[in-house]
Amino acid sequence: MKKEELSLIREAVNDSEAFRKLFEQYRPLVLKVLKPYNLREFSYEDWLQEARIAMIKAVARYDGSSGSQFGPYYRMVLQSHLRSILRRHFAHKRRIDATAIPFKASALESLQERLAIRSVEDGLLMRVEFFQLLENLSPLEYEAFETAVLHPFDTPTSNRFRRALERSRAKIIKFTRED
Repeated sequence: MKKEELSLIREAVNDSEAFRKLFEQYRPLVLKVLKPYNLREFSYEDWLQEARIAMIKAVARYDGSSGSQFGPYYRMVLQSHLRSILRRHFAHKRRIDATAIPFKASALESLQERLAIRSVEDGLLMRVEFFQLLENLSPLEYEAFETAVLHPFDTPTSNRFRRALERSRAKIIKFTRED
């Protein structure tokens, strides 16, 4: 490893400008590692922030005296950090799965038919409108809808969830019938 790079890594522990330079130097690696990851709640900037957090961990623990390269070490720390994020995210999803309610296929099929019939421009507009509809669902309604779509065969256990699913279903049916 070059002395300049090792010096930059050591400086990055306490110097934000050195850290910024180091992060920019390894940005192509970050983008390559981040490419397959996509979670609904995470924006591109969120992923970059998580990559920065992983780099903070990497520069704090890195010991270049044995001749090891920082790039592979940082990749390993970053991938481990991202797996931890995914584990937390999917652990939350599994809690939701336990209260899933079957979603009547007719509303979803109606929505899919409308999307298939429209022209490309209308399809794009419909997609934007659908995302707006999803944004207008309460967090519980959205969670119930997402669970019903992703896990339609789970049995309902919570009246609260069942009511939230019914409300989201009513909103979606109303949306599919509006012109």
